[in-house]
Amino acid sequence: MSQFKNHKALSASSVSVGLNNPDDAGVVRTSGENLIQSIDFFTPILDNPYDWGRVAAANALSDIYAMGGEPLSALQLVCWPRDHISFDILGEVIRGGLDVMEQAKCSVIGGHSIDDNEPKYGFSVTGVAKERVFLNNTIKDGDKLFLSKPLGTGVISTAIKKGKASSEIINKATTVMTTLNNSAADVAHKYNANAVTDITGFGLFGHLSEMLKNTNLGANIYSKNIPAIEGVQELILNGFFSSGSQRNLDHVKELIIDNASDQNLIKLCCDAQTSGGLLIAVPKDQNIDIVEIKESMGLELWEIGEINTDYIEKINII
Repeated sequence: MSQFKNHKALSASSVSVGLNNPDDAGVVRTSGENLIQSIDFFTPILDNPYDWGRVAAANALSDIYAMGGEPLSALQLVCWPRDHISFDILGEVIRGGLDVMEQAKCSVIGGHSIDDNEPKYGFSVTGVAKERVFLNNTIKDGDKLFLSKPLGTGVISTAIKKGKASSEIINKATTVMTTLNNSAADVAHKYNANAVTDITGFGLFGHLSEMLKNTNLGANIYSKNIPAIEGVQELILNGFFSSGSQRNLDHVKELIIDNASDQNLIKLCCDAQTSGGLLIAVPKDQNIDIVEIKESMGLELWEIGEINTDYIEKINII
């Protein structure tokens, strides 16, 4: 019993993020390093099993990058209806996951599987902070907001489930969801970001509202700079908007000041993303040339807004 007591005391003194200050991942200080831990898994997001595995891996890695870390190792999580879906299909899912983990130089060292009526796949990932740990609620007045991936994967996933998504738009969404956020994290380090978060299930505005919470700061959002996967706007016009995304909208609607008067834009910004990009708050004195970054790093960035004191914990769309 004394061993458990000692372990509890060690945990309380070593955990720097995760107990009373939840963020995108937990952080434990040990042996002079900040270890970052996260876990994510979900049901099939795409019909192609190999691509589903790739997306699951990229998505699980994203929290590590959002915290400013470099992935070290991962454990696979598999729930599989062995009597209903072939293990050959599972093999393709795993192959996709392992390929992306190899791309990220993250060693898969084990895992666990159970029999389940609904297939699920993902990873528990451990990383280490490269230079410093980024938090999601340490924004400053004047920060410039940059987004590293276009929005719309939730809309496309809804269209896929209803059999209304073209192969072209599925391919575009797959490319977005399987792209790692490592380069975006490098940008955050290079330009001394004040805060970083990854855009996933809460949508852009949901995660932005977490950035603003208890800060006495607000955000101006440049409506014309919000990036969307080509073809997503038409799907929104045709009514493809998931119940999860609607809950996101209901949650943040009291925070939104809509000077652009574009409800479809608001829906896009509340769309529940899978393996979305990083939202990076960069100090106002940092000069970021997004054209140069695209040419030198192959990373596309969009400057989508700024932090200010004009609207406390509000999102002002202009």
